[in-house]
Amino acid sequence: MCRLTLRAFFALPLTLFPALAAAQATPSPGGRERELAQIIRQAGYDCRAVECIDVAPSPDPALESFRPEVAFCTNGKKFLVAKGGRGGANARAVVRPLPAEIRL
Repeated sequence: MCRLTLRAFFALPLTLFPALAAAQATPSPGGRERELAQIIRQAGYDCRAVECIDVAPSPDPALESFRPEVAFCTNGKKFLVAKGGRGGANARAVVRPLPAEIRL
């Protein structure tokens, strides 16, 4: 009887308010840029802020968890940031500097 009561206690709000079941926190604007800048700084590189992010499309569904991103910093430097899918939430990101484009 106690388990039935507990199930009803937790299931009832989800059935009455379906928005609670489907609710996801919306990321704040610029949140991913700040996170990438922090990851780059923790890797030992100079990047005060990320100007924009270029996400490479992954054609293979098996590589869905491994999605490399190119971060363009405000100081003109570019970095490749990739996080492996096997480490879970505690996986360390791999950061590599990319050569700067020559602009004439």
